[in-house]
Amino acid sequence: MPPPGPNGQVDASSAPDFIAVAGRDRGIAGYARKEMVLAPGDAPFPVYGEDLRTIVGQMVPGKGFIPAGVDPATVPTFPVEVAPSRATTGLESEHVVLYVRNDTAVEAWIAVQVAGQSMDNGGYWGGSMGVGCYPMPAGSRLVLLDRSPAQPGAHGVRAIYTRGQEPQAPSLWITIGDDGSVEQGSGVPAWWGAPQVC
Repeated sequence: MPPPGPNGQVDASSAPDFIAVAGRDRGIAGYARKEMVLAPGDAPFPVYGEDLRTIVGQMVPGKGFIPAGVDPATVPTFPVEVAPSRATTGLESEHVVLYVRNDTAVEAWIAVQVAGQSMDNGGYWGGSMGVGCYPMPAGSRLVLLDRSPAQPGAHGVRAIYTRGQEPQAPSLWITIGDDGSVEQGSGVPAWWGAPQVC
C-alpha cells in the first residue's frame, strides 16, 4: 500500500485494486479489494487467493484473517490494525531477554504470541532457573502459559510484556513461587548474576 499523506489518509487512486492481507503466521494469507481495506467497517469482508477470484477466508473485525471453513467464534479476539505497511524499524530482530525462576514442581512455559498464535516458546523445569532470548516483533506479546503450547487448549495465564515501538528490547524477569504466585520486574534479577546477552 502507498504511505499515508500528511492527514493520515491513503490516496485510494494510488493503491492497487487488491491489497495483501497478513495471515496469522506473519505471511500473506491472500488479497482483499482496496475498498474494503481502505474503508473497513464492522462487517467481515472476503479475502481472495492468488487468482483474485477464489475466496480463501475473511477478515473479521477484532480477529484478523480467518481461513475459509473456520468459525470466527472459535478464534480469540486481538487488536487488528488495518494500515499501510511501515518501513522496517529494526524491531523485528530485537530479542527480549527473560530470566525465569520456577519454584513450583511443574514445568512453566513462556511463549511469544503474534496475532494470538504462539510462535517462539520455552519451558522451564520446576525447581530451576533459566534464561531465554525471545524474538519479539512490534505488537507481539510475551506470556506465561498454563501448559505446553503443544498441548490442546494451552492459553496464556499472565501477560508479561507487550512489544511496542520502543527502540531497545528490555531485559525482564519473572519468579513463579511454589504456591503459584507470580512476581515480575525489569533488569537482571538479584538471584541470577551476570547479564545474559542474546
